[in-house]
Amino acid sequence: MSIKPFTLLQVSDCHLTDDPNGLYRDQSPDACLQKLLPALKATRPDGLILSGDVAEEGGRDAYERAAAYLDGLAPMQTWIPGNHDDRDIMEEVFMAHGYSKGPVLEWGEWRVILLDSVLDQEPSGWLGDQSIELLTKESQSNQPTFVFVHHQPLLVGSHWIDRYPLKNGEALMAAIDSSWVKAVAFGHVHQVFSEVRDGIQYLSAPATSVNSQSGFDSFTTDPTGPKARWFKWWPDGRWATGVISAG
Repeated sequence: MSIKPFTLLQVSDCHLTDDPNGLYRDQSPDACLQKLLPALKATRPDGLILSGDVAEEGGRDAYERAAAYLDGLAPMQTWIPGNHDDRDIMEEVFMAHGYSKGPVLEWGEWRVILLDSVLDQEPSGWLGDQSIELLTKESQSNQPTFVFVHHQPLLVGSHWIDRYPLKNGEALMAAIDSSWVKAVAFGHVHQVFSEVRDGIQYLSAPATSVNSQSGFDSFTTDPTGPKARWFKWWPDGRWATGVISAG
């Protein structure tokens, strides 16, 4: 068994617009992602997860540009949708670019569970019965596992985004425990967040587009720029994480 860790990047909330010159919260999401790319490449990741809101309007051109920007970044790639995404177009584009489809993947000595939390025409999220049943089924394995979902299953302390959480986050928490799930990672919140509950770490990936300073009632732009989250997973179940910044 190799002792080399599996390096994973979680890239989230790119919000690429249909127009490559378009703006998101007064900034160019394309330029932000491109600015972050050298730092992402420097990690030499084994895996890449796009955790939702890749496109602001769900247009095909935005997904094609995202795939082009991230081409060759990691040999293993996958995605989950966010509330701004178009599921069908997103799947069509990323599958054509060689991405793997969940909901369960075996990466290194670890297991990745991908949950779709999107409600049609709503900014908040919800896990359907199939997702909860999947978690219950997968709990029979003792393989170290990470769960990825777009919406935050618990409040992050910023009212502007805590109005739109995973509405049944408690159902997710009830279906997992620390004997097999090491962490639940999400996007959606445009800020860095970390909290341990019942032995499980809950972590956000900040946005590659525009982030907010945490703890504010309204979106308050973080001047430190685009970010993403990295993970290292060792075969013996140890892991580490941190944040990558373009600055």
